[in-house]
Amino acid sequence: MKKIKVAIVGYGNLGKSLEELLLNDKRFDLKCVFSRRDIKAKVFTYPMSKIKNFKNKIDLLFLCGGSKSDIENQAEELVNDFNFIDCFDNHNHIKNYISNLEEKAKCTKHTCVCCCGWDPGLFSMMRLLFNSIEGNCFTFWGKGVSQGHSQAIRNIKGVEDAIQYTLPNKEIVKQIKNGVKPNVNTKDLHHRQCFVVANGNKNLIKETIIKMPDYFEGYKTTVKFIDGEQMKSHKKLYHGGEVLTLNDTMNFKLKLESNPVFTAKVMKAYAIALNNLYESGEYGAYSILDIAPKYLTNSDYIAYI
Repeated sequence: MKKIKVAIVGYGNLGKSLEELLLNDKRFDLKCVFSRRDIKAKVFTYPMSKIKNFKNKIDLLFLCGGSKSDIENQAEELVNDFNFIDCFDNHNHIKNYISNLEEKAKCTKHTCVCCCGWDPGLFSMMRLLFNSIEGNCFTFWGKGVSQGHSQAIRNIKGVEDAIQYTLPNKEIVKQIKNGVKPNVNTKDLHHRQCFVVANGNKNLIKETIIKMPDYFEGYKTTVKFIDGEQMKSHKKLYHGGEVLTLNDTMNFKLKLESNPVFTAKVMKAYAIALNNLYESGEYGAYSILDIAPKYLTNSDYIAYI
């Protein structure tokens, strides 16, 4: 099998995790990293302004930017010239995001795998299976660090650094596992805990966080301002969660030491699927739910049955 020529777009925690995984996987040839910042990586680095110079030189891109302001804009532009895989995770925008890319990808004969991580991604698959088989399916995230929500806070003017923990409502989890269907709003299932280092108007920053659509609005959210030294104790990027049905009849659970490392593993796995789809002439925009598991391997998939 010839190596898949790939590049990384964005060099945050996810980009760095992917770099490490790809360099140690003989199926991939990591050519470079593209970034808007001046970075030092283990491979060649280029500014984003140079990315179109690599058209027809790269088999696929890994988009590792933030969902709030990066991926949607980048994808709309890059789909004209590249195949790519991303981890877009704004659930309220996913339907429009994929449908907007579908026509462009088919017209330009490219293949995109969208919203590919553990949620959306693996948890999406479990929700579909569990609801189809058992019904009354619920998803809980945490306790853990949400990279997307943390980045959304960091984008606020006056914020130097931030971390956001997602905490499941333990009482509601207990009810469900005991067979009691909760009569609550879905936003009552979690509490969002934010730690922020700021040099701006703290009241305004807090209000901006709490009222942020798609991220914090409607959730029980607490905001605590700390200094840079205190923030050092919040740098562990653990996360996890579970998808379950009433009485805990069906349960899929993840306990992750590193959110970005596991997300990178899922993206790397589905990059194989993307390449197989593209080489089969299957152009368009796909989510994990659209992709038959057999595309994840180049070996005889019957061996896994």
